[in-house]
Amino acid sequence: MLEKLERLPADPILGLAAACRADSNPQKVDLTVGIYMDEQGICPVFEAVQQAQRALVEEEVTKAYLPPAGDELFNRGIQQLVLGLDSSALRDGRVTSIQTPGGCGALRIGAEVIHAAAPDARVWVSDPTWPVHIPLLGSVGLSFQTYRYYEPASHGVNFDGMVADLKGASRGDVVLLHGCCHNPCGADLSLQQWDV
Repeated sequence: MLEKLERLPADPILGLAAACRADSNPQKVDLTVGIYMDEQGICPVFEAVQQAQRALVEEEVTKAYLPPAGDELFNRGIQQLVLGLDSSALRDGRVTSIQTPGGCGALRIGAEVIHAAAPDARVWVSDPTWPVHIPLLGSVGLSFQTYRYYEPASHGVNFDGMVADLKGASRGDVVLLHGCCHNPCGADLSLQQWDV
C-alpha cells in the first residue's frame, strides 16, 4: 500500500535547519523552524512558561474531554483579543472559533470546511508562503492561486502588487492572510494597509 505513495519534496526549512546545525560559527542562533534553541540544540522551557504550566495543573479540576470546538472560554478570549471587546461582529453573534493543534492544524481544518462548503473555491496564497501551505490545501482538493506579497528591494510588502492580484479574486474565493510575522518573510501589513 505505502509503495504507491509519492515521495514529497524535502522541506527547504528543515534543510536550512540541518545546514545551521552543521555550521561551526559560535555566534549562530538557530531560528529556522520557528523555535529558539540554545547552544546545545535544546529548546529551553522559559520560566514564564513553567509558571503558567504549574498554574494550569494547580487549577485543574477535571480531565474530561474538551468539546469538539475546544475550550469555550479560550475561544471567546481569542475572539475578544483579535476583534476587540466592542466588536460589532461579536455582539451580533457573527463570529465563531475553534481551538486547533497549531497553525497547520487550523489551516487543515479550515481547508476541510472550505472544501465541504464550496469545493470550487480558489484559495489565494501569498508568494512566498510557508512551504507546507500549498500541499496542505491541495491535499483536500482545493485549487489555489498566488498573489504577490514580498518586495525584496524594500524588505517589505508589495502592497500595490498584492491589491492588484487580489482584484482577480472571484466571489466565494478565500484569501489566506498571515495576521502578523508573515511566514517565511516576516513582512507585515501596516494598520493602514489592513484598512484598505
